[in-house]
Amino acid sequence: MSSRKILYAALGVVLAVLFFLTQFQFKPDERPIGEIESILELASRDDLNIVFVLIDTLRADRLASYGYGRPTSPTMDRLASTGIRFSRHYSQSSWTKTSMASIWTGMYPHRNGILRFNDALPGAALLPAEILREEGFSTAAIWRNGWVAPTFGFDQGFETYHRPSTGMQIGFQRRESKNPYAKIAGSDVDVTENAIEFLRLTGNDPFMLYLHYMDAHQYMSDETSALFGSSYSDLYDNSIHWTDRNIAALIKTLEDESLRDNTIVVITSDHGEAFGEHGAEGHAKDLHTEVIHVPWILSLPFSLAEGIVVNSPSENVDIWPTLFDLMGAPELEYADGRSRLSEILTSAGRPDLAEHEPDAGPLFAELDRSWGKAEKPSDPIVALTLPDNRYLRVLDPNSLRQQAGPHGLRRSTSLLYDLREDPLEQNDLLQHAENDARATKLDAMVDEILARPPPPWRDEVEKVELSDMQKGQLRAIGYAIE
Repeated sequence: MSSRKILYAALGVVLAVLFFLTQFQFKPDERPIGEIESILELASRDDLNIVFVLIDTLRADRLASYGYGRPTSPTMDRLASTGIRFSRHYSQSSWTKTSMASIWTGMYPHRNGILRFNDALPGAALLPAEILREEGFSTAAIWRNGWVAPTFGFDQGFETYHRPSTGMQIGFQRRESKNPYAKIAGSDVDVTENAIEFLRLTGNDPFMLYLHYMDAHQYMSDETSALFGSSYSDLYDNSIHWTDRNIAALIKTLEDESLRDNTIVVITSDHGEAFGEHGAEGHAKDLHTEVIHVPWILSLPFSLAEGIVVNSPSENVDIWPTLFDLMGAPELEYADGRSRLSEILTSAGRPDLAEHEPDAGPLFAELDRSWGKAEKPSDPIVALTLPDNRYLRVLDPNSLRQQAGPHGLRRSTSLLYDLREDPLEQNDLLQHAENDARATKLDAMVDEILARPPPPWRDEVEKVELSDMQKGQLRAIGYAIE
């Protein structure tokens, strides 16, 4: 291509990005004002849509609505202030594929079997997109993370499962990564532009649109959203602010296309990110709070005059059971998660409308630390979250197969924290022998969860052979695959 053509192409991209950036301004919120009873009335509506926004690598405590001191997330904060925010929400893993499998199945990782880099969901697994298609929804996904590729079974139920082509990204900055391979082409603009086109062309049938953003994972932002400095942590905040601007463009399009007052917008994440709080940076290495405390925000077809904050614990396996309950859709089979509608109603001051008392846990997360090493044995760790404590434990590698019985672990393989006095998890209570009895009780809770029977299709989980190209694509987002 001649230099003149390259110049013209670059200019075209600049103009397109500049046009795109003009789309980030909110109009006044034109949704009707809803009451608490309006939440219950959602189940009787037949016009609801879902926009499911997954922001890869977004830790909750970097959003202002979750207490952060920087204005990283004005759009998400506004959605939370007029909707529902779950303040103590946790993912099921600190690694994308395991976490996403739990979101879509509603099951803990050892039950759905997606624990290693070559595991794939079988066709027998019934996922939310399949249920919604049976209910008459059109289903579409736009994604950039290779761990949710069709190779691993995540496309089940989607009529369109699209990885967008990438434009020439000019005017963007990226972190100076400690892993030189942690970069992929394009930016979240590619996802947003495709989503806007979908929303403009969609017909009158209800739809579910799943968007998987990656720029927070990549520490990538445009120059106009680079507000917070240039340190490693600052660049992460800049990328969140950039992603927030993309969400603003989505909301504006929903408003422009008269879709806002019949669409539920879901915002969550697959895992967080560590900045040395426990000696590590990044994710997919452990299960401390910084890598599994993620946001969950529901923005409804109507505005709540006072947003609802649910302070009781919740987890990613609860998301689809809750959405299906809100919508009056069929239940998700074999789920560990449960609807949090009663917690929503109780938090709104209407326990009289709730079907049951709020459930405070325990919550469960797990990670096979050998997930990327085909030749190495399993190295599983689990985390149990209760209202006042978090318990981390290394498992016997055979426990996930046996799913029962004591594991005879040394106390040095477990950690116990008091979340009231030590929310940053710095003081291990098991350094003191008097806390051994508490750990024994928590061990019993872990064993009970591990002993739950798997779904009928668990033995059909596939081991896929990845091509060199696929391995290269996954290395490009910063993962070491052996």
